[in-house]
Amino acid sequence: MVEFELDEAKGVVTLRPTTGQSLSDADITNLKGLIDGYLADHDALQGLVIVADYFPGWDSFNTFLSHLNLVRDHEKEIDKIAVVSDNGLLHVMPSIADHFVKAKIQNFAASDIARAQEWVATKDPRAGRFVVLDGYPDDVVALKAEGRITSADYEETLIPMAEAAIKAHSKVKLLYWCGEDFVGFSAGAAWDDARFGMANMSKFSKLAFVSDVGWLRESVKLFGPLIPGLVQVFGNDDINKATAWISND
Repeated sequence: MVEFELDEAKGVVTLRPTTGQSLSDADITNLKGLIDGYLADHDALQGLVIVADYFPGWDSFNTFLSHLNLVRDHEKEIDKIAVVSDNGLLHVMPSIADHFVKAKIQNFAASDIARAQEWVATKDPRAGRFVVLDGYPDDVVALKAEGRITSADYEETLIPMAEAAIKAHSKVKLLYWCGEDFVGFSAGAAWDDARFGMANMSKFSKLAFVSDVGWLRESVKLFGPLIPGLVQVFGNDDINKATAWISND
């Protein structure tokens, strides 16, 4: 059994599983009804706060499937998830879940419920996104990363754009700019970046990486020799040089 508490003004749902009991199909149905009822009058739910001393699990495989369907159907409408617990397993789960859900996930100690609720209720003005840069040849994919880039940003912007360019041209070029507004990558985004790069390595004739972030610059230089195409690293002040280099044959 799970207790639910909805703060309508802030758009925050707090969940508390009953100690010693697994999640039931009724729990998932009740949570779905609560979320759907709120979304009927609002564009999105600001977030969930999960308060648990243990991982409750599911009482049946059907309940597990219902839980997955709930996450799949609502992942784009929930901005943040706070896990409030001192349980070691629950501290690991957010880093795993980050590969599969769009929401930003963060751990909090059991004594920090109020802080977790405040974090979830606060809209993040630096949510990540890829900005498509105009004025480049058709065979150039040019993007600027802003805020904290997540797996959803890759799936919704970079990957479809790159795949369309690859379909239209035998070889494409990529300008990837992590400028002053860039904050970082989620674990899921880092995995998507590596997976996409490995799958399409031979399709890129040029890569221009633009950033002043030291560890990113060094990483690109380290792995650059493994990429069949030409790789060049530029600083933020050299964006015009990067544009000229990536645009030329």
